[in-house]
Amino acid sequence: MTLAVECLSRRPKRSLVALTIATGAAASLFLGSVYADTGLPSLVPQQVSGETARAAHSGPGPLFFARLLPAPATLSDGAWDMPQPGQARWRLLVQSPGAKSLSLELARFAGAPDAHLYLRHPLTDVTQGPYTLDDVNADGTMSTAMVFGDQAIIEVLLPASQRADLVLDIEGVMHGHRDIRKIQENFGESQSCNIDVACPQGDAWRQQIRSVVGLTFRVGTEGAFCTGNLTNNTRQDGAPLVLTAHHCLLRANNAGTVVAYWNFEREACFCGQPRDLTESDNGAQLLSTHELSDHTVILLDDRPSLAVNAFYTGWDATGDPVNEGASIHHPSGDVKKISLFTEPLTKRGIEIDRQNAEVWQVIWRQGTTEQGSSGSGIWNANGRMVGVLFGGRASCSTQEEPDFYGRLEVGWDGGGTPDSQVRAHLDPDSSGTLKLDGFDPKPDPEPEPRRDCPEGSGNNGGGSWWAPALLFGAWWRRRSTCRGASTSA
Repeated sequence: MTLAVECLSRRPKRSLVALTIATGAAASLFLGSVYADTGLPSLVPQQVSGETARAAHSGPGPLFFARLLPAPATLSDGAWDMPQPGQARWRLLVQSPGAKSLSLELARFAGAPDAHLYLRHPLTDVTQGPYTLDDVNADGTMSTAMVFGDQAIIEVLLPASQRADLVLDIEGVMHGHRDIRKIQENFGESQSCNIDVACPQGDAWRQQIRSVVGLTFRVGTEGAFCTGNLTNNTRQDGAPLVLTAHHCLLRANNAGTVVAYWNFEREACFCGQPRDLTESDNGAQLLSTHELSDHTVILLDDRPSLAVNAFYTGWDATGDPVNEGASIHHPSGDVKKISLFTEPLTKRGIEIDRQNAEVWQVIWRQGTTEQGSSGSGIWNANGRMVGVLFGGRASCSTQEEPDFYGRLEVGWDGGGTPDSQVRAHLDPDSSGTLKLDGFDPKPDPEPEPRRDCPEGSGNNGGGSWWAPALLFGAWWRRRSTCRGASTSA
C-alpha cells in the first residue's frame, strides 16, 4: 500500500562471494553472530552486493523482506550418520552472513516415502518441520518456513532402508534482509499508533483475529509478505480458502511457494514476546484474481490443524452501507494489529500506480495500516468481511488521510469467470447467499483471557524491562499509547 516511508537500516555493501561448500568445523565468526561449531559440512550461499532493487519499495505491492541467494546443493554435500539403529540422518549447515531469517527453496524432494525434513537453528530450539513428500508441490518443488538468524541446519531423518531412495536438490536460500519479527530491529518496526490485537480494542474481534494469517511467498527472486484472511464458504466445510489482495502479486506460478503463518501476535497488550512462527502451512494454489476489486483467492494445500485454533471468517457481499468496524493486519510484517473506524465507509473508484480499483474509503479512528497490511480484511459491525486492503495515505502522522479497501461485492462476480470471481469459491453451489457468518471448527473454544502489561514491564517485541536506555523512550510512548487508547475504545 502507499504510505509514509520510514527509513530502512542499510548494511554496508558486500562484494560478490562465490558459493562455497566446505567440510570441517563450521566455526566462522561474522559480525553480530555467534556460530555453532557443529562439525558439519557448511553451505555458504552466493552473497549479493547491496540491497535488492525493491528492498526499500514503499508503493503498492507486498512487503519485500528477503531475496533468493543461489545455493545449489545435493545429498553429496552433506553428512550422513545413524543417530539410532535403523535410522539414517543427513545434515548440512547453511551460513548466510547478515541474514535476519533463512528459509529453503527446494528444486526436488522425492524418493523416500518416510523421509522427514527439518530446518533448525543450531543455537536455539526453533525448528520448522517436519516436511514430508506430502508437502511437495506437483512439480517437485517446495518452500519451507523460516528460522531467524543467519545460520540453519538442514536435517533429514528417514529409515536407513530408504537412504538410497532419497532425492534432495536444494535450489537456494531465501535470505531475509528485513527482520519480520522486529526483534532485532528497533523492538518493533510498525508505527507507534498501531494497536496490538491483545489490547482491549481487540476484545470484540477475537474470532476475526483468529482468521488473519501472515503470508510469505516468492515473487521472482524475492521473498514477499502480505496479510490474508481464512474465509468461510457456503458449504461450511473448512476448505482452507484465503482472501488477499490482487496487488500482492500472488499468481498461479508462485502460489506453491506460499507459507501461511498462524497466530503471529503478542501475548499481551504491547508487552511480552510475540508467539513464534512455527505454526505454519506451506503450499497453495491460485483459484481466482481480479484487478478491479483487488481480490485474490487461494486454496491452501492443507487445512490448519485444530491446534492452531483458526477461525473461518464470515463475509458480506451485498455492498450495503458500513458504519463502523475494524481491520486486522500485519503492518510491516509485524505482529497482528487492529485498526478501528467509526465513520461510515464511502464507495469510490481510485487509481494507484496504474491499477484502478472500486473501493471502500475508510478514515481510521484508531490505528493505521502499512506495507505488509496489504490484503488484510475490513469487517463491518456484524463481524463480516466486506473488502481487502488496496492502499492509501493513512499513517500515524496522517490519520486524517484515507485508506482504500477493494470491495467484496465488486469481486463477487469479478470478470464473470471462476478464475476472476470470488463467488465461485465462497458460494460454490450457487446458492445466491450474499451474507454468511463465520465458521469455527472448534465450537465453544475455551477463551484465552486478555493479559495486560505487568507494571514495570512492556516492550515492543523482544526485550525485557531492562532494555537499553536508548529504547526507553519508544517503549514508554508505546506503553502510554496502549493505555491511553484503552480508555477510549
